[in-house]
Amino acid sequence: MARHFGLDIGSDSIKIVQLEGKEGVFRLVTAGMIKTPSPGFASEAEKDFVAIAEAIKRLKNEIKAASNSVVVALPERSVFNQIIEVPKMNNDELAQAIPWEAENLIPQPIAEINLDWQIIDDEESRRRNKMRVLIVAAPKALIDKYLRVLKLADVEPVALETELLASVRCLKPISSQGNILLVNIGAKSLDVAIVNKGNLYLTRRFPTAGEAITRALGASLNLDLATAEEYKKAYGLTNQLEGKIANSIAPIIEVVSNEIKKALHFYQEKQQEPLRLIVLSGGSSLLPGLAEYFTRDLGLEVQIADPFSLVKTDNNMQALRKISPMFTIAIGLAMKE
Repeated sequence: MARHFGLDIGSDSIKIVQLEGKEGVFRLVTAGMIKTPSPGFASEAEKDFVAIAEAIKRLKNEIKAASNSVVVALPERSVFNQIIEVPKMNNDELAQAIPWEAENLIPQPIAEINLDWQIIDDEESRRRNKMRVLIVAAPKALIDKYLRVLKLADVEPVALETELLASVRCLKPISSQGNILLVNIGAKSLDVAIVNKGNLYLTRRFPTAGEAITRALGASLNLDLATAEEYKKAYGLTNQLEGKIANSIAPIIEVVSNEIKKALHFYQEKQQEPLRLIVLSGGSSLLPGLAEYFTRDLGLEVQIADPFSLVKTDNNMQALRKISPMFTIAIGLAMKE
């Protein structure tokens, strides 16, 4: 039986990845990307749900994904997640305690959300007879929208999970070699996660991301958004065009860098140990000069994620390597056991 495929429905593009294999050893079967029909999930209209579903079906057929089972990512900006520490307890006790904890943390009635949690293996907490738990809460209305689209696309959901968990799973071969800071820069949100010994340690989310950079560039140089997007992708933070593009977007990038510094400071204060590496993923990680900027400003090695290098690929898939960071989430979803 064919393995499920990973489905990442971004605000800008839809990605599908199917793998074969298990226990961390995978081969790429197929992968592809298609533009997300506007306005995407920002709409509540049935016709827009149908448009997303038709795009999924078209992409699935084009790349010949062989399964109708799917693991799909919920957008991080619409999901609440937080890591908490609680006294050590068994699973039954934890199942009773988590809803009480969630009521104090989540700015939405418990009746309106689906609540899930995951125990994080943490040696320091165990020594203090504690346990760290990742709480994830997704609005039921959001889940209903996704399930509606998947039904229209004639696919069967195996699981729904957050973009962040999928990214961490995908990049585990890197994080298992040392503690890393993962920065996923999408179109609408920027998500920062510190991964300690392969497990989530801290998460942060910011609204400043790819679209904000494009709007800032457009406003500064009086460009329409489509032209600003092309200039951003072509020139980014380089000195080309007399540095006009870089000067226009640098204030936004500086805000992002300062937020990353806060996360780094928090981690280093708590753990008293440095991070080994910063890994950038998401479409905006391909911004020319961005990795070099963060290297200078943060004083750490910065690497752009290449998730296709973590699975076996055939030569006919090499073209995807140019946009590899955009597939981090979809590959992580496809890896889910």
